[in-house]
Amino acid sequence: MKEDAARRLALVRAIESEDAAEALLTRDDRLHATGVALAQASSSEHARDERRRNDLFLERRSALAFERLAARYPAVAQVERRSRWPGWLNWLVPLAALVLGVASNVIDGRRLSIIAFPMLGMLLWNLAVYALLAGKAFGRLTPARRIQKPAFLTGLVGRMSGLARAAGAAQPALGEALGRFLKDWLTWSLPLNNSRAARLFHLSAAALAVGLLAGMYWRALGTEYRAGWESTLLGPESVHAAVHLMLWPASQLTGIPLPNPAQVESLRWGGGGQGENAGRWLHLYAATATLFIIAPRLILAAWNGLRAARFKARFPVPGNEDFYVRRLVRSLRGGATVVRVIPYSFHPPETTLAQLQRLLADVLGEKTQVMFEPPIAYGAEDEWLGRADLVSGDVDHLLVLFNLSATPEAENHGALVSGIRNKLVKAGSGAALAVLLDEAGMRQRFGHHEEARINSRRTAWEAMLRQVNVSPLSLNLDAELATLARPLEAALLHAHAGAAA
Repeated sequence: MKEDAARRLALVRAIESEDAAEALLTRDDRLHATGVALAQASSSEHARDERRRNDLFLERRSALAFERLAARYPAVAQVERRSRWPGWLNWLVPLAALVLGVASNVIDGRRLSIIAFPMLGMLLWNLAVYALLAGKAFGRLTPARRIQKPAFLTGLVGRMSGLARAAGAAQPALGEALGRFLKDWLTWSLPLNNSRAARLFHLSAAALAVGLLAGMYWRALGTEYRAGWESTLLGPESVHAAVHLMLWPASQLTGIPLPNPAQVESLRWGGGGQGENAGRWLHLYAATATLFIIAPRLILAAWNGLRAARFKARFPVPGNEDFYVRRLVRSLRGGATVVRVIPYSFHPPETTLAQLQRLLADVLGEKTQVMFEPPIAYGAEDEWLGRADLVSGDVDHLLVLFNLSATPEAENHGALVSGIRNKLVKAGSGAALAVLLDEAGMRQRFGHHEEARINSRRTAWEAMLRQVNVSPLSLNLDAELATLARPLEAALLHAHAGAAA
């Protein structure tokens, strides 16, 4: 998938995930985009190539949804444009470095010190950069560690999210969705933008060196510079060794000879020497800069440019591990949504299970496959987590079912929910985790007039599960389906948004 298509996918994904009420992108909009994209993907010449067909379907669907969103909300198109890499950086920064190099070339009078030459500091700086890059490359070969986002990136995300919320001030849901898109996109595009930034960095370093050389040669056309040296700490032998260490490769390349120790001694200004014409030293340092600064930097810039071009043409987007993408691709394949229901510490009646199955089919579609797990015994959550395979069967939703009448306990109920979520994250699963509290048993026990008692217990469950960042849904599964479908649909969408974030 190309970068622009991936950007639209990230934007539509963020809006659909946050727009649970379907106020921004209506159900008809979504069905229309899906239907047209399905038809085009199925009739494409790439229809037999599953990966290409999936990408084409996602691209086309996102493009159709984006068109409708941008037509209704100008802020959508505005934020999408702001999220792009600023192309003007690619030429302005290297040009500024070139001008800076020419302007910063200052030689002390007409004397050019062969050991305090302006290019020498740049050479040492570039060698230090190469050592740092080599260290980073070596670090990639070591066991992977969690990479923290740089502080500047966190600040940039915050500022751009603020712009998104301001752009969507008239529609708070839109502002939140655009803010989420910017955060997601900055994460998705980090490898691509790192390559672009590295290319820019290396081009600018090469341009700075070219500017310094150009400035020196330009000034040398009308002025005779005398090369020599003086030092409080170094003697002729030390200077001779340093010069040979730095300039020997350039001497071999150009054929310009380096001075012997006696000649180095004669170039010492403090002993009354006048030095010599600086022409050969300019050529030697120019060759050295070309060998160790300009050429390596251009090679590194080209390498990072190729990486950026590859990322741009084949942008990596989330796949089956992402709930949103997997759900859309499943519609392309004509597959059914799979739900695993996991009761804990109680045996739901058959009527409750049948009601829940009908409810899930009503919310997720008639083809929905619901798999009911045997109830987990109280206190056996650790044992169950140790042997449970939560990602088999291409599961889309994991629905943990608790009895509202039970007293919520963090060390049991909370530990189960936290353990399931950790296993999903570790396995890279895109399954969405939701928690359902069944009120039916408590209402049968206390009657429908004990709302205060039921509300108190519901609040206790919410407070306990808040500690593991989960918002449970409390439903009376004995009630009419029509009253349950909408809350359950919103809860599943919220669970999907949390899984995708």
